[in-house]
Amino acid sequence: MSKAHNWKSPGNDQIQIYWLKAFQATHRHITKKFHAIIEEPENTPEWMTAGISYMIWKSGESNLVRKYRPIACLTNMYETQTGIIAKRISTHLEEQSSLPAEQK
Repeated sequence: MSKAHNWKSPGNDQIQIYWLKAFQATHRHITKKFHAIIEEPENTPEWMTAGISYMIWKSGESNLVRKYRPIACLTNMYETQTGIIAKRISTHLEEQSSLPAEQK
């Protein structure tokens, strides 16, 4: 979570990363909820996986659809959980020497 930007758009959960970092007393409870979601993904709250998609103009004529690219903004709680999982997978692969040098 340390790499996350403190005041980025919070998404549907309306939780700024700053508050996730600042209120360390909540980390134990958040961890319990993350573990529960991993154990039973079907119980993931709908708000956690709901994102908002925006079309971002790249360049050129603004009236052409192909000149836009979609970007999905997910909740900070979802991004935090997937970031933790990705870090643990990466660490495990490095410890087991399972990741080819080309993929590092």
